[in-house]
Amino acid sequence: MRPLGRRKNAQSPSSPNARKTAVNKTQARRRTFVDRPIQGALVLRVMLYWVVSMLVQALLVAFLAIVTGTDDDVHVRASEFWWHLKLVAFSSLCILPLLMMDMIRLSHRWVGPIYRLRTALKALARGEAQPPLQFRDGDFWQELAVDFNAAAARLAGSQPPAAPVPVEEDAEVAASR
Repeated sequence: MRPLGRRKNAQSPSSPNARKTAVNKTQARRRTFVDRPIQGALVLRVMLYWVVSMLVQALLVAFLAIVTGTDDDVHVRASEFWWHLKLVAFSSLCILPLLMMDMIRLSHRWVGPIYRLRTALKALARGEAQPPLQFRDGDFWQELAVDFNAAAARLAGSQPPAAPVPVEEDAEVAASR
């Protein structure tokens, strides 16, 4: 955990991570969908939430129109109901593209690293030399790149086998022995 008040990317130009940051800035994602099935499912899910939200809002507007009106002004209440419903639909339609784009941009932070890891694994499987894998700043699963790089280096024979990492046993498993 880093100390409070210290920024994650605060570094001098001569630091070892300065090159990584410069590389990350030049590798901006150019595609809207990195992994269409996953990101498409997220967009569909946002749209489903939007439709459910619209139905709930329409029911709420209808309920308020029925509860707050009197019997003698049915035509006035009906026109007010439709006006309120149009207002709700318009405001929701204005927000929907923002929600979908935000979901796509957020999903880039986990879909992008998995896409790059999958591409690097395919290259290794073909026997191609693979440069060290680096994910962009802000991407999730940074530790996957470290693990992949260690495995790729071991496969290339440039690193001796790593010492086994001790696995902590569950208390029940240890007690049963």
